[in-house]
Amino acid sequence: MINALIEFHRRLATIIGLLIIVVVLMIVADAAGRFLLNKPLPGSVEMSRIALAWILFLSLAYGQIQGVHVRVEVFFSRYSPRLRRIVGTVTALISMFFFGLLTYAGWDMFQTSYVVSETIPAPIWLPFWLPKLAMPIGFALLVLQLGMEAVILASGKNPGSA
Repeated sequence: MINALIEFHRRLATIIGLLIIVVVLMIVADAAGRFLLNKPLPGSVEMSRIALAWILFLSLAYGQIQGVHVRVEVFFSRYSPRLRRIVGTVTALISMFFFGLLTYAGWDMFQTSYVVSETIPAPIWLPFWLPKLAMPIGFALLVLQLGMEAVILASGKNPGSA
């Protein structure tokens, strides 16, 4: 199960990388159209903002797997391995609670936006619920990853070796 989740996040990271390339190409096409043809790509700024929301939120769990999120390393590196596991478990559980609340709030924001058919003011029709959906999905994936880490740490193992 753990390896399947890690593989899922690796594949998701590949998709995110491709999405970044699409955003770059879209911005280049918009700039080229604007300056060379005096005709920008309609809605490119808004579409890139939607893509960036997905890139940001879907990257959270992969960042957790890679261990790139911020922590106070000055203290953490001085702890014994046992204390590191205890602090890591407690931190993961507190983080699960916090990001669980954000998942719930994000879902509520998405649902409200979807029900009222909220749109982004742009030259083309773009639903505002689309970027809002990225938040609860991204946070839910992070909560799942934190839960896996809490279980691994509580069992006395290192998340990197499981």
